[in-house]
Amino acid sequence: MSEAGNYDPGPWRGHDFKDARKAYDAHVGRSYSDALTTGKTKTDLLEPSLRTESTNPLTIICDVTGSMGDWPAVMFSKLPYLEIEGKEYLGKDMEISFAAVGDAYSDNYPLQVRKFTSGKNLEKTLKELIIEGNGGGQQCESYDLAALYYARQVEMPNAVKPITIFIGDEGLYDFVNPDQAKTLMGMSLEGKLSTTAVFEELKRKSAVYLISKPYGSGSGSDSDPTTQRIQAQWASYLGADHIAMLPEAARVVDVIFGILAKETSRIDYFKKELKERQKPEQVKTVLKTLHTIHDLPEKTVKKLGKGKSVLRR
Repeated sequence: MSEAGNYDPGPWRGHDFKDARKAYDAHVGRSYSDALTTGKTKTDLLEPSLRTESTNPLTIICDVTGSMGDWPAVMFSKLPYLEIEGKEYLGKDMEISFAAVGDAYSDNYPLQVRKFTSGKNLEKTLKELIIEGNGGGQQCESYDLAALYYARQVEMPNAVKPITIFIGDEGLYDFVNPDQAKTLMGMSLEGKLSTTAVFEELKRKSAVYLISKPYGSGSGSDSDPTTQRIQAQWASYLGADHIAMLPEAARVVDVIFGILAKETSRIDYFKKELKERQKPEQVKTVLKTLHTIHDLPEKTVKKLGKGKSVLRR
């Protein structure tokens, strides 16, 4: 399938990538100030719970702090592509839930969660997310709260095995703050809950991956010591074979497809489709990013801690 449009767009007919990106950029520029003006609270964009009847639900949790730059906008502009090709892997009843993560110690809207949906409703739900663009500057964001929410507050009675993809450039807090869990989710915890325990719980429910942007506001480098430390921390939770290190926003949707290909045992199809529509240098970037997920040697996976993965077909 081509981003240029030589496929059946279904309900997305007439969608233009550049126009969508421009419109979303304008939305991002005012979403935070509009939220403050209208008096939106921390929990207005956090559903008490979610339920999906989909057999193949997909969750995409994106860091929306300042250092993430235009990554959320890239996903928005390519929504038709994400949904249409996503269904090639996960089936016609695939539904997506988008979530946004900030820092619960400093941000007004540290966790936002939208309902599982499909089609043009994806555009609506993604635009509902507030892009606060702040963050606490502590090299950690509240991914632990997002993991806890999807582990405990989401019902998926028909799911074969859901897929959860985090997209971010920061590390994780070692423990869930009980006050934050109570304030945001109404969840009572008996003391601190370790982030390790939270991710083990989530991995029993879903295949969990991270698309890791190099740390900082620029494009960064995987060789940066801070980036390496953050990626090693994530590897201790998910396993190195569940982390994709991506240096640029433009290829984030391609990498999502590579993750879906791994989970559905369709890597050969993915590589063929990728090479048919992208330039050689773009293909090289994507395949290099997915090397850890598609090709990582077993001994390396075991050394860093292996995450769970299930073949769907």
